[in-house]
Amino acid sequence: MAATATVAGMLCLFAAVMAASITIYRVFFHPLRHIPGPLSCKISMWTWVHADWNGKRAEIIRELHEKYGSAVRIGPREVSCTNPAAIPLIYGPTGPSSTFIRGPWYTAQSTMPDVHSLQNEPTLPEHSRRRRDWDPAFSIKALAGYKGNIQRNAETLLDQVARLSREGLVDIRECMMWFGFDVMGELGFGRSFGTLEAAKTSAVVHLVELGVRSINSIGNVPYVAHVMRFFPSPIQKFEAWLSEALEWRMSHQGEKEFVGADVFAYLLGEQGKQRRKLDRRELQQDCMLMVVAGSDTTSNSMTFCLYELARHPDIVARLREELDPLVSGPLQPQDFDSLRDNAPLLNACINETLRLWPPVPSGLQRTTTTSLTLPDDARGSQGRIILPPGTVASTHTWTIHRDQKNFWDANSFIPDRWMETNEGVAAHNAKAWAPFGFGSTSCIGKNLAYMEMRAVLAQFIVRFNFAITPADDREFLESVRDQFVVSAGAMKLQIAPRKQES
Repeated sequence: MAATATVAGMLCLFAAVMAASITIYRVFFHPLRHIPGPLSCKISMWTWVHADWNGKRAEIIRELHEKYGSAVRIGPREVSCTNPAAIPLIYGPTGPSSTFIRGPWYTAQSTMPDVHSLQNEPTLPEHSRRRRDWDPAFSIKALAGYKGNIQRNAETLLDQVARLSREGLVDIRECMMWFGFDVMGELGFGRSFGTLEAAKTSAVVHLVELGVRSINSIGNVPYVAHVMRFFPSPIQKFEAWLSEALEWRMSHQGEKEFVGADVFAYLLGEQGKQRRKLDRRELQQDCMLMVVAGSDTTSNSMTFCLYELARHPDIVARLREELDPLVSGPLQPQDFDSLRDNAPLLNACINETLRLWPPVPSGLQRTTTTSLTLPDDARGSQGRIILPPGTVASTHTWTIHRDQKNFWDANSFIPDRWMETNEGVAAHNAKAWAPFGFGSTSCIGKNLAYMEMRAVLAQFIVRFNFAITPADDREFLESVRDQFVVSAGAMKLQIAPRKQES
């Protein structure tokens, strides 16, 4: 018994000495010691596990930048930067950044060490190889083939909104989630998940949300994420569901009704010329990207856009002048192009929403492989900091987009800043706007997202009158959180048909 106690005591002493040594090194001797930041972040990444679980990362990092300046140490070897000039330096496809690899957060997303999704490929050459696999699914021809799916689901969405509006306030956030999930199902896996028709959030939707939340939070400590996969957890359940969805789609490979109907038709070579045969493990890794990027981001962006418009009826009135001639009924294929080319205010509202509420509000990690010189406003207009190899660097989109130096009246919804005739609105720094990322690793589904948003928002604005009460406004704002993608709770609107429907 005494021997056991002695061994336990020695182990505790060893652990304490190790912890003290690591802490002293990281605070006083680490190469990043000269970069300001909170003590807890200098010591450990565990601070962010709690912050990410509660969805507070974006606001916390913004507050840190307001306190410490444009360069802040947010981890033992991680630095966040808010000078827009840092964006191409960290994410650019040429120069030193072309050799950078994705940060440790991404390693937690992969279930297999030697196989990665498009999102998680560590190096730029490998990412470029994987992106070429995906490019045909987002070509002009492919996007044209998706218009029917989008419009059919948009009509179902609007009909459900009309029905629900007769019963009281409508939670638009939930309705948009139904739409996003079903469109993702059809365009990603070749089948609808039926949430729009049921007008009910299924258990699968909740599973996806909880899985993403868990993966985002535990991604700060990747070694824990890998261990968790061996135990029952939301992450394990989410990945099991993804595997089942992929298995179902592959069991229907080559069937006529799927050819050209979804992204997998291109990845599997059912449509067009397949560049190379994809490993099933690669497809499984890509499923998570398809689900998260294909459902959450677009539906959340439409929710935030309608939230801002509900608070700005003057802008809605102007939108109707623009859209009434363009949207006289269900959208035809050519109407998608018309909304892109002939609805500047609608597109400006979408861009302004993406500025205020970027789909991925916090930084996307890159690990430097060489020394990196970044601008540091705290050291003057010509100030610089030098990051050593092995530093995890990122730019913080949420803070950059809401910085007065980049956008006049940055916290206000001003679509006119995106208009060519923006009389009375100060010019903005277009180089500071990066809601879809930057360079060759930017979001591959950007054009599809714009198609969906234009189609749904245009028809919603033309068809309904809508407003939000001060109480629901406050409640919605308080519910906004950063779970890797920006999301929120219920967004309840008072909705009524704008005119008698035939």
